[in-house]
Amino acid sequence: MKNLLLFVSLMTASISANAAFFQGSSSGTFENPVGAANMQVTGVGTNSFSWGEGAYLGYSWAKNCFFCLPYKQHHYSDPSSLTFNGQSFNTDVDSAFVVGNLYFYNGTIYAGTEATSVDFSLTFDFTAPNSFDETFTYNFALDNTVNPQGDTVTLAAAAPEYFYSFEGNDYYFELLGFSYGGKVFDEIFAKELKGKTVQLLGKFTSIPSEVPLPAAVWLFGSGLMGFMAFRRRAKANAAA
Repeated sequence: MKNLLLFVSLMTASISANAAFFQGSSSGTFENPVGAANMQVTGVGTNSFSWGEGAYLGYSWAKNCFFCLPYKQHHYSDPSSLTFNGQSFNTDVDSAFVVGNLYFYNGTIYAGTEATSVDFSLTFDFTAPNSFDETFTYNFALDNTVNPQGDTVTLAAAAPEYFYSFEGNDYYFELLGFSYGGKVFDEIFAKELKGKTVQLLGKFTSIPSEVPLPAAVWLFGSGLMGFMAFRRRAKANAAA
């Protein structure tokens, strides 16, 4: 019985040792914007994407010298924008981790120049368990309503995506959402002419590609116990 317990303990340790952990760095770009017929965008293919023509906000009086007459200083909104900054990561399987930081600026823009959605291509440059690159693509819906409450960027639902196999396990990546205020959401909210920075959270998960090893361990253990019981009965019959 002690031998059986030792065997199970060793197999459990082996299972833990074979579980992959992931290390590397992230980056991201914005691609394939969709919007109005007169959509205005910049930064496609980069980590900083902006959309819409900034609207005129009015003027204020200003002076450029002490004795000069004041003049009208006209003010325009910046376009709305999204900027992603990736970072390094070192995470275990099934543990949420910070993929990077995403900044959303909600500009006041003219109707007819807006983008209504954009794809976000998230790339991981892995250094462990092996060196390779992998890119996942997600869609952000962009709200452009002019109102005092504000607008949103919404992450479209996406299932975990397979990307890697390692020592009998298939590995998937899941983008969990936007994290701020200690909670995780599928959208970012920012008031008009305001910005917000959130963390983008993700998780690597594993699904065995074959029969789960723990089940095989217990089946082998049951067979071993049966064999030991058979030997005890054989010895008892021989003694009789």
